Amino acid sequence: MGECEIPVNIAVRKNELLTYEEKLERILEEFTDLKRADEDYKGDKNSEDTIKALIKRIDQLLRQASKDKSDNFKF
Repeated sequence: MGECEIPVNIAVRKNELLTYEEKLERILEEFTDLKRADEDYKGDKNSEDTIKALIKRIDQLLRQASKDKSDNFKF
């Protein structure tokens, strides 16, 4: 009986991964737009530095999420 659940679990996991991939792609697109907007932003040095630091941190997190995505799809 437990063997019957394996294909169902695989299908559910596949759908979850596809949903994750779609959401990650949307976030990456929006982040790209944010980086472009930052290039046009002219503020004081403190706000510029803060924005640059945040963008760097978000970029690191998104790179890791993209790596995790590709690792998940290997299986």
